Amino acid sequence: MSTENKLLVEDFFKALSEGDPEYMDYYTDETILWTAGDNAIGGTRTKAEIKEFADGVLSTFPNGIKFNIVSMTAEDDRVAVEVRGEAMHASGKEYNNQYHFLIKIKDQKILELREYMDTQLAAKVLLGEQ
Repeated sequence: MSTENKLLVEDFFKALSEGDPEYMDYYTDETILWTAGDNAIGGTRTKAEIKEFADGVLSTFPNGIKFNIVSMTAEDDRVAVEVRGEAMHASGKEYNNQYHFLIKIKDQKILELREYMDTQLAAKVLLGEQ
């Protein structure tokens, strides 16, 4: 099961990197995404909210975001993955964030995704905060 879950997560990040709108198919109808941070980026989102939020964020990157998996560990129904992102924001600012995701899998779909990242960088680039 761990190997299958790791392959699912690899495919998910590949779809995101390629700007494939089918990335939403990796989620269950009950999926919850939680992002660290006490700002407009952080918080808990349902599947419907994920689509709206992600489409808004991704649209600000004309060439998309390339997600490079650095390391991955899987056990039972969970996959922990360290990822480095590479992107150029529409503002001309580089957005090379570092992430850690804890992903819970159910029936070969993402049931829960917990995202940890450099929230200061996200706020500066995505929200224009100083």
